[in-house]
Amino acid sequence: MSLSRLLCATCLTLALAGTALVPASAMDTRSPPQAGSFTLQEPQARLKLRLVPGTTLATGYHSPFYQQNPATGAITLRTDGLQPSIRGQTAPATVLREGTAWYFQQTPADMNASLHIDTWPSDQRVIIGRIQSPHGPVVELVANGHRSQVTVTVHDGSSTHNIVAGTIYPDRNVSYAISSRPNGTLVVVVNGSRSVLAMPMAGTAPVMWFEAVAGQTGWHMPCHGDMAQVTFTSLEVRHPAP
Repeated sequence: MSLSRLLCATCLTLALAGTALVPASAMDTRSPPQAGSFTLQEPQARLKLRLVPGTTLATGYHSPFYQQNPATGAITLRTDGLQPSIRGQTAPATVLREGTAWYFQQTPADMNASLHIDTWPSDQRVIIGRIQSPHGPVVELVANGHRSQVTVTVHDGSSTHNIVAGTIYPDRNVSYAISSRPNGTLVVVVNGSRSVLAMPMAGTAPVMWFEAVAGQTGWHMPCHGDMAQVTFTSLEVRHPAP
């Protein structure tokens, strides 16, 4: 790690000195995912993407990359090592995108999710949620199977900072919440561990939206066998009154 990157990471770590713990049960909304409020982004062919609106998802849509259990409502997202890139990314991802974009200065925003990591890809790293803008990800949650932890990756223009946000339970279950407030505060809670950050400058101008993700990151095997699979047992996006 370069000295400048180490200093940036240290500054962000110091900013989290006041983090606190909350019960893991407070994370779980215990309500099944509402597929109708999201848009699915999945591969259509080797060089194409398919966007499936929430109205179609609500009717029982399924594909090799998306399935919803009719009994429990749980949604399974799967990646494929031969997927095309998404918005210039080199690693594959299957995405449930929030249906409405927003400016962080105008509205509070919360995404709560509970999930099970079914299959790790070859590098044992899976993106499980993020705040996205037209210019790319602003904040990402990345599950790391080697270290049994979830990392917050903050993207700020040309720089990237990583902060350990919480531990993955031995049963591979993760509950998380990402909250944005008009005062510029970001709160991330992962399996009961709470981190408070500042909205990066890259997120202060463009519109943003939440995404629930099963995505790979970094190098991956370019084959069908190198896949990641995540099952969301609960998923909710809210914009409460300020």
